[in-house]
Amino acid sequence: MAPRAQLSQERSRQRREALLEAAVDLFVEGGSRAVTHRAVAAAAGLPAATTTYYFSTIEELLREALNHHIEAWIATMESLADVDVQGMMSLVTADSSVHFATSILALRPPETATRELSVILGAARDPELRETAVTALTTGQDVLVKVLRRAGIPDPEGLAEDMVAFIAGVALRRTAGVNEEDEEAAKVVRAMRSMIIGHLVDDETGTQMLMDLRDSAISGRSDASP
Repeated sequence: MAPRAQLSQERSRQRREALLEAAVDLFVEGGSRAVTHRAVAAAAGLPAATTTYYFSTIEELLREALNHHIEAWIATMESLADVDVQGMMSLVTADSSVHFATSILALRPPETATRELSVILGAARDPELRETAVTALTTGQDVLVKVLRRAGIPDPEGLAEDMVAFIAGVALRRTAGVNEEDEEAAKVVRAMRSMIIGHLVDDETGTQMLMDLRDSAISGRSDASP
């Protein structure tokens, strides 16, 4: 009896997982309007009545699907805290950095970026899921803080915030197909280097550089005026 019951529970779990994944796929492809009981069941390869067996409303199904996906994403982000920082730091030269960035983008193709961006945006628009979306973003930020600190970056919190915003922008750019992937990798490295160097420059030096740039610009305009 016990093995049969366990088999039934496992089958039920697999069906529920299939429904959740199908709901996310439909949401990414067509938004919330594409997520219907019939469409989800068909995408999961299950009978039409299966969704109502597990979820009382389509809103409950979609909300649970987005939450489930984000929880898995958070777990993935947390696992990245154990990344080989010394190995990463050995790739600081320009050519190696671009090669490394290219390999990372290859592991997370544009379709993956589109999926994650769509899910987090969808959750952020739902008052009941907004806190989950915030947790996803802050978890990514916390992971970056740990990695940057282990890499010897002082006061990495602000830099981590900037990097999370940049990563979201890269996901949007890749979703739109603005650049070829090798070009995107080079631009990612350039932006990351700029952010890190800018972070390492103290406020006084940075302010003086901006003032010098301002003075140069004003002087240039003054020379060009009649």
